Amino acid sequence: MKKKIIIWGHKNNGHTHGYIHSSYFKVFKSMGYETYWFDDNENVSGFNFDNCIFLTEDQAQKNIPLNKTCKYILHHTNLDKYIANDLTYINLANYLKLCSEGISAYHKENKVIKIAECCYWDEITKTIYQPWATDLTLDEINIESAIKGNVNEKNIYYIGTSHDNTKQLTEFNSTAIANGKQLIVGKTNTDKENLDLIRQSYLSVDIRGDWHVECGYLPCRVFKNISYGRITGTNSKHVKEVLGEHVVYDENPAELFNKLVEAEQNQSIDDIKNAMTFIKENHTFVNRINNLMKCFELCQKK
Repeated sequence: MKKKIIIWGHKNNGHTHGYIHSSYFKVFKSMGYETYWFDDNENVSGFNFDNCIFLTEDQAQKNIPLNKTCKYILHHTNLDKYIANDLTYINLANYLKLCSEGISAYHKENKVIKIAECCYWDEITKTIYQPWATDLTLDEINIESAIKGNVNEKNIYYIGTSHDNTKQLTEFNSTAIANGKQLIVGKTNTDKENLDLIRQSYLSVDIRGDWHVECGYLPCRVFKNISYGRITGTNSKHVKEVLGEHVVYDENPAELFNKLVEAEQNQSIDDIKNAMTFIKENHTFVNRINNLMKCFELCQKK
């Protein structure tokens, strides 16, 4: 019998982790779990939390119920109250390229074991390292929707915000402008709007700043954009190592623009379909959820 799933925090608040929690909420439900989403400020006094699995993030778990019959998935969360109450938990951390070398990314003295594609387990700290994923469910990834970019489209949509990648985005946009195109950076209001803009976009790209390139961070944007049916480019060497032929790569953002234009001309629809299939099989939240459940099993065997 499947446990109830409780997503705790960042409910429809526009926070970055709100989009992550929304994806987990949607996909847990699609997998047949009885799933709920609550916030710190909600009155949940009448809800039975026995035998639930919670998923939360540090900034959003001040009032999370503490129940010894439950299990907790904690993303970069202070563990004090969970340890003090002798609760069952696993740490959820972002995958970095150190993991692929068998090293715990945040506890470098520890080793990790590989349990799935881009997923590693540090038994000592009870930490699972894995990236985010496409926000589409398995049923929503339509392989037949693979599409080439519209050469008459002027805009290149980059959904999200710029942080330490402003320099790289500027370099990419300079080449775009020189070719009569422009990079549009911003957020969308809905997942569908995100998908529609990426499919409309002249090119599909993810640009990392220096630190993300160095540490080998895997962004959800590449998984999303490929699953939406688009050839997608990256300036991250490690993203290229992970996705191989399914992503276009150049470390120079300006040159990446040119390589993406070339890929749009030379790659076939079947190439795009193959990339979408790779994401569907390896980089959905179904994969990530199955990995989380596997780690709870590993904890029980210890």
